[in-house]
Amino acid sequence: MQAKVPVHVTGWSIWELWPIHDERTWRHFFRIATNEYEELHIYLEVSATPPQNLTFHETDGVEGPSSSRRNNRQSFQNHETPDSGEESDDPDYEQGFCSDVDTTTRDGNDETVDPTWANVELEEPYVLDSEPQRIEVGAIYPSFDALKEAVARENIRQFRQFQSVDKRARSWKAVCICPTVCTWHIQAAEGMHSTKWKVKKYQPHHSCREDPVTSRDDKILTAKLIASEIAPKVKVDPDYSIKLIMSDIYEKFDIRVSYKKAWNGRLIALERKFGNWEASYNELPMLLEAIQFSNPGTVVHLQSQLQVGVPDTSEFRRVFWSFKASIDGFRFCLPVVSVDGTHLYGKYKGVLLVAVAMNANREIFPLAYAVVESENADSWSWFFSWIMRDVVGSHRSVCIISDRHARIESAFRSLPELRSPQVSKRYCLRHIRSNFMTKFRNADLKKLCWQAGSTPTEQEFHECMQQIRGLNESAFLYLNEIPVEMWALCYDDGKRYGILTTNLSESFNNVLKGCRTLPITALVQATFDKVVQLFADRRNAGIMWDQAGFLYPKNIWNAVLERSQRRYQTTIVPHNFTTGIYSVAITSHDPVTIDLTRQECGCGYWKQNGLPCVHAYAVCRFLKISVDGLIPAVYSLNAYIRTYASDIMPINNYVRETQHTLLPPTNNRSARAGRPQRTRFPNEMDLRATRREDE
Repeated sequence: MQAKVPVHVTGWSIWELWPIHDERTWRHFFRIATNEYEELHIYLEVSATPPQNLTFHETDGVEGPSSSRRNNRQSFQNHETPDSGEESDDPDYEQGFCSDVDTTTRDGNDETVDPTWANVELEEPYVLDSEPQRIEVGAIYPSFDALKEAVARENIRQFRQFQSVDKRARSWKAVCICPTVCTWHIQAAEGMHSTKWKVKKYQPHHSCREDPVTSRDDKILTAKLIASEIAPKVKVDPDYSIKLIMSDIYEKFDIRVSYKKAWNGRLIALERKFGNWEASYNELPMLLEAIQFSNPGTVVHLQSQLQVGVPDTSEFRRVFWSFKASIDGFRFCLPVVSVDGTHLYGKYKGVLLVAVAMNANREIFPLAYAVVESENADSWSWFFSWIMRDVVGSHRSVCIISDRHARIESAFRSLPELRSPQVSKRYCLRHIRSNFMTKFRNADLKKLCWQAGSTPTEQEFHECMQQIRGLNESAFLYLNEIPVEMWALCYDDGKRYGILTTNLSESFNNVLKGCRTLPITALVQATFDKVVQLFADRRNAGIMWDQAGFLYPKNIWNAVLERSQRRYQTTIVPHNFTTGIYSVAITSHDPVTIDLTRQECGCGYWKQNGLPCVHAYAVCRFLKISVDGLIPAVYSLNAYIRTYASDIMPINNYVRETQHTLLPPTNNRSARAGRPQRTRFPNEMDLRATRREDE
């Protein structure tokens, strides 16, 4: 006797045979079917011999459709205990209550069985291509892991657990965690001359009752299975949020997993895509050497520590790299370097230090990178030393903008290259305000602090400072202790080109955000790929602007057009045509003194970023001369084009093995107990950004 029952597969209803051999299989079929469907129709056909067109699968027990609806959606505290000797997140795991009564609810889609079904030729059940491979006798899987993952997925779908009872080199058997009351089991074996595994016996249905305690347990929802599930998203976004992973896994499987298991799942997915972390450190010297070979002039400094008693083995400490094209292009950028550090969130701890410049279009220009153990005085000094020696050079003046990190301050005091008169140090105004607000929590003080630091005139600066003093004397004294040229734009003398913050380096860190979880060779490769793309895009932009007749890059061109098209009621009084001294009054504002020769104006805006102010445009119109001669060459389109003139050649194939072994750093991130920390503790600046307050 055979039964035929409908199985719902992603919106399709297909018919599946259910062989009934004896009273035991009949009772089991009746119990399952009555729980699955509102009505049960049985059609019998008596024949001396079984119909030739019926196909049976060799099984050891009852085979039939599984439930297509989950019930009692609820969540419990989860933990994992892998099978057969695998390590467990929770060594105290205990099996939950199990019963021999199936309480699975029926499918809500009512189906009517066609009485003529016995006369229809039956085919193998149809499964959509997007669905996982169906587990059945004879099914073949490329590996044992793939087989076990498929079994785990099917059991998770039914909210059941299984356990391995016999795992050998070439065979495997698993049963339900309640084997005394449940008939579910599977047996598989590896091919004689293959790594593929074939299902030999399979009973797909659990005759046990769904346990309200263990049914939502994540025991078989392992980190490896999570890795397989999130692999497509990790490929697109390596920084795939752990909380989002937890949410997506819950939505897919209706099971909550711990932060640690989700983090481990992402770690495995990243390793499958981008390579092993340990091997990545060992391959790093070969990758860097290949980049240098393809792009001569690329600067690399790799620091490691030899292992005592272990020949040809050393441990990674730090690495610095700057591509030749970036070093060449920096000569035509603004002489300003913004530096920042960000934590790495992969398997091993570390900090990524970046140095970023600004091109003639006032855009980000990545300059140099380093992976160091932490943000300490020695690591910052090491980073700055290579920037000054190999990237900036001793012949060029430069302004370095950073936060007031104590370790950076220490580096400036100790490093001779940073004490040179050609180097100017400036603070990020946003960090100044953040630290100020941490100490003095007052919205008015916060606004006045920013106004004082960003105003281009000394008069307005002192007015703001006096208002701060009137509100809080201690706040006034706090700001007064900071050297005024370090944070106040009006006393900067044009060194920072109007760049108030470290947004340059922080923005580029955000560009690299998805790379901070990658193995180190993938991280270096990502910086290379991003620079290649950046150079290609901006080189093309420069060509198009040149063909369009621009004299300056687009942002500067728009600023020049906007200021040149302004029309004000002005009063201009020449004081000295020879030296270029004029008095300019616009509308009802007080007159300001402008010096065309020194390119200075009393409004302060000309010196702020080097671009002529509205008063300079007014004088040029008065004299009937072009303003182009007053715009610095560093903002020219020629400077922009020359910034991206150097080619970045592809990396040739390189040998990934060497006789010398480079080990990862010993401060293993995963060795730390507890939940992995994803981000640093937020300060006032972070909270302000979260609330999206205006400046």
